[in-house]
Amino acid sequence: MDPHGRCAPALHMHPLFTSTRFHSAPINYDVIYGPSPQTVLDCTTHSPVDAHTLSQPTTDPPTPASSRILLRSDKFPWPVVVGSCRNGRSPDITNLDLLHALHNTLLTRVTPQEWEALGNGSRAQQKVAQAYKQRCTRLGGGWEGGVRRVDWLHGKTRLIGIEVEKHGPGAGSGRLVFSKA
Repeated sequence: MDPHGRCAPALHMHPLFTSTRFHSAPINYDVIYGPSPQTVLDCTTHSPVDAHTLSQPTTDPPTPASSRILLRSDKFPWPVVVGSCRNGRSPDITNLDLLHALHNTLLTRVTPQEWEALGNGSRAQQKVAQAYKQRCTRLGGGWEGGVRRVDWLHGKTRLIGIEVEKHGPGAGSGRLVFSKA
């Protein structure tokens, strides 16, 4: 429902992201890196996803640039709020906008409150700390930047699709699907 009590239209993701339990999306993108031709790949051919595809609307029907798309993951508590970052180049939210929003959300530094919410010394906190160490080792640095939201993924930083929830409280929203990088 929208704020006026009308049913919101069903969310249909661009084929680049469309994923179900039985079908994988063609995208292969490690969210640690900013989206670029070197980082956004077709998982079958391992070739870059072309600029034309990245500039296409991320939903069908297209979501206007003045609106927002909310995406969630069962791996972390934050929504990914996707808006237009193209400065008026497109009237709609594009695939590239979505990738930038995801990257920026997950590379945000964790607050002390978010860290404490895991439970001081808890298994969850230990797993996030281990992911932080692995990420910094893999990148050859970044220790001074501290724990980032991406560390909640425990090394599963490769976006492999977005599943649209069909039933339940999240019906019509997108759920991000990740795998090991």
